[in-house]
Amino acid sequence: MKKKILIIEDEPAIIELLHLVLAREGYEVHTCQSGRDAIAAIKQVGPHLIILDVMLPGLDGASIVRIMHEDEFLSSIPVIVTSALLESERMFTPYPQVKGFCAKPFVLKDFIIKVKQAIGDE
Repeated sequence: MKKKILIIEDEPAIIELLHLVLAREGYEVHTCQSGRDAIAAIKQVGPHLIILDVMLPGLDGASIVRIMHEDEFLSSIPVIVTSALLESERMFTPYPQVKGFCAKPFVLKDFIIKVKQAIGDE
């Protein structure tokens, strides 16, 4: 069974790139383009890993992680945060489910390494 990854990102070009790279690595990839719909998408997909952008319409990445952290089921799902704002990494240090931070633009080799570590495929 393929492991499921949910990409929560509002930029279509980034979604396309990450979807292609992750599918090529053998993962089942799902996407969500709005912070507003993120929690419902997480519950529906039941991902093994979430790739989460910080700046999203409706609800930002920090709020999504906070909601996940307070939910018994969602708090166990690992998250990799992505952002062009390097200083935003500090917002996520209190949350143990955040397993990595990837700065945009991505270095794809480093991104895949972080994904495999977070999902347990290293």
